[in-house]
Amino acid sequence: MKVAPSASAVSSLKALQAKIFGTTYNPTHARTGSKVLRQRLQGPSMLTYYPPTVNFRSIEKLAPSLGRLQDIREIQREKDVERKKMLGKGPPKKGEGRRAAMKGKKK
Repeated sequence: MKVAPSASAVSSLKALQAKIFGTTYNPTHARTGSKVLRQRLQGPSMLTYYPPTVNFRSIEKLAPSLGRLQDIREIQREKDVERKKMLGKGPPKKGEGRRAAMKGKKK
């Protein structure tokens, strides 16, 4: 009849085996998170999920020889800003905003 090896001999054998093969020895089966750390990183694949956005500025940077391209939305935005300035509803000049007005009242 064969005798089973002792528990201490088995645990020391498993520790030696883990050392030789480069694995972790975890006799208590505690959660270590090694499964998550072994997985591939998700960042690079998530960055390539959506195609890169193309706008007029990126095209101008790539090919400056094309000249000034006309972005209809940008032209309309500039017109709107100009119209608001004419009506007095644009942003205040530097140092003439609400905070500056509040400081002037305190003194």
